Amino acid sequence: MKQFPLFLALLWLVNAVALVQSQPIDSYFQELGHLKQHNGNILLAQNGKPVVNFSSGYSNFRRQVLNTSGTQFNLASISKVITATAVLQLRDRGGFNLDDAVSNYLPDFRYSDIRIRHLLTHTSGLPDLELFENLVRQFPDTIITNRNVLPELHKWERGLYFKPGDEFRYCNTEYNVLALLVEKVSGMPFQSYLQKYIFTPSGMNETYVGGAEMSSKKAARPTAHPHMKPHPGYDSSFVLVDSMSRFRYLTYNNSGTVGQGGVISTVTDMLRFDKAYFDGKLLKTGTMQEAMTPVKLNNGQIYYSKGMDTMAGEGEMTYGLGWEIFEQKRFGKSVGHGGFKFGLATFYLHNLAKNQTIIGFDNTAGSEFGRFITSALLLLNNQSPLPFRTRKSLVTLYGTALVKRGIDHAAALFNANKGDTLTYYLHEGEMNELGYNLFYMSDMANHRELALEVFKLATFIFPESFNTYDSYGQLLRDTGKKEDAIRMYRKSIELNPANEDGKRILSQLLKSDSDRNSPNR
Repeated sequence: MKQFPLFLALLWLVNAVALVQSQPIDSYFQELGHLKQHNGNILLAQNGKPVVNFSSGYSNFRRQVLNTSGTQFNLASISKVITATAVLQLRDRGGFNLDDAVSNYLPDFRYSDIRIRHLLTHTSGLPDLELFENLVRQFPDTIITNRNVLPELHKWERGLYFKPGDEFRYCNTEYNVLALLVEKVSGMPFQSYLQKYIFTPSGMNETYVGGAEMSSKKAARPTAHPHMKPHPGYDSSFVLVDSMSRFRYLTYNNSGTVGQGGVISTVTDMLRFDKAYFDGKLLKTGTMQEAMTPVKLNNGQIYYSKGMDTMAGEGEMTYGLGWEIFEQKRFGKSVGHGGFKFGLATFYLHNLAKNQTIIGFDNTAGSEFGRFITSALLLLNNQSPLPFRTRKSLVTLYGTALVKRGIDHAAALFNANKGDTLTYYLHEGEMNELGYNLFYMSDMANHRELALEVFKLATFIFPESFNTYDSYGQLLRDTGKKEDAIRMYRKSIELNPANEDGKRILSQLLKSDSDRNSPNR
């Protein structure tokens, strides 16, 4: 009788365990897709090996193109991990020290107190996307690129938001400057540097840098396009975010910068990056540990956020050199990064203690994205996932009826179903969004009347919410009903004396009312 080789037996056992582990996870994600609570790709890995690689929904709804494991997504702010890796590679080669002034290498950078470390850790005090508002206002068809960053900083009149190192303030501009630093020190275009020193060593053959320099050949690859519902609350159809003029400043004008985002990749390629990084192929071990160490502010305190970016549940988050750092009692220390653009959500997590990896993309930025990322971590650790939310939105039921059949029918339908809490849920934020969308975004003939009706109903449903009265007052003001707007702002401030914006607007309304009634007018 032949002996069954030990290594083959162990290999069979590992594969069998992986198969058993993947089965409940597969079932969970299949149900998630069936409920249309996920539209994108997700990959879960243990010890660098995929456990689940699942795709659902459409990369392009209008053309009915399905998402597949090979569909490329804009990584959004996950790109910051890659940019920071490039910076640390150059530091390790002797290009600079992290505590060097940025202006030593970029002479046109006007802030001599800002160090390279400040850029990596979001502690510089630089302005974010508001930096480009004046330029776009002057030249509406401008596509911002990294070449605009230093000139616009030079023209910035408001100064830094705080002394560098005093506070943490998330800022995309910092990573645009870091991309410029990589180019200056390496003598290579940013895209070329990443290709040579990160993408190629990692085996990331389906990854490239987008932005204004993106080639038509690469753009023709299967790519997930960000989608949104243009009128949530009464229209369930998705459209391309690029077609929505309200987001033009972000999706068009700010589409050409790199460093803060703009890396295009797949879940499989991101797993290749994850493996190369944690196998030590991209950085020295000591540098990796440095990158994953929490930032200390000037007062010696470590910055902590109450939330954990995309994930739900217990735990807290801080920041290192390009990495978000997550600390959870049940799972230990993890690192990663979340990303968001209108119509797109991304998340990357690597659990250091358990060597587990989660990479998730959704090109509708679905409301359940954070819950299913959290459930993925639970399932990888043989724990029950968060329960599916199967109840329907009462606001959507009401909003659809309001638009299609009018005020009376919608009110009757709402009242008939508001007690059915097993079937429907009611969320104040959704009610607010419905009202604002109807008032400011709709082109229906009676859209303002319908919006006012939404907020009128909301004051009866949420009578203790200062925000409901504040929002209703805003719409009344914008329709010229100042007397009623004043009543609503007064009620809002009564419920929340700290409503400073409400106080300011109320003061303006009272002043204009006084001026109008002045005998000297």
